[in-house]
Amino acid sequence: MFLIREFREEDVYDVFRISYESLTEKYSLELFLDIYHSWPAGFLVAVTSEIIGFIAGTRDNKSARILMLAVDKKIRGKGVGSALLNRFTIQCKTEGLKSISLEVRVSNKRAIEFYVNHGFQIISMLEKYYTNGEAAYVMWKMI
Repeated sequence: MFLIREFREEDVYDVFRISYESLTEKYSLELFLDIYHSWPAGFLVAVTSEIIGFIAGTRDNKSARILMLAVDKKIRGKGVGSALLNRFTIQCKTEGLKSISLEVRVSNKRAIEFYVNHGFQIISMLEKYYTNGEAAYVMWKMI
């Protein structure tokens, strides 16, 4: 079992580790804190005896954008990502937001399938979006 709660500043090292091990792009510790300070309710962690996953987003008046979603490699496929995404969606609805968007690598078939299974659809493609030149799909869903 695990619980989902809001990120705390002392979680930054665990979130950084999961990000570093799970995501192709590499981010600074400061970026995670900046994301947290911009919308604390939109930065959630999944916790057992340790942090096993996180979702971080941003928002404007009508929509949210998922910036990162990552789950510890040892735990994947056990519902942690779905629980994080569902809780993030509930938070968005609570705040009156109408849609959620995200970018995902065109080569990341597993993530694309995950998001499609959660109601997202591909709406466009961004050429050379990532630092290695790979394109991204923009995915979106109404909530």
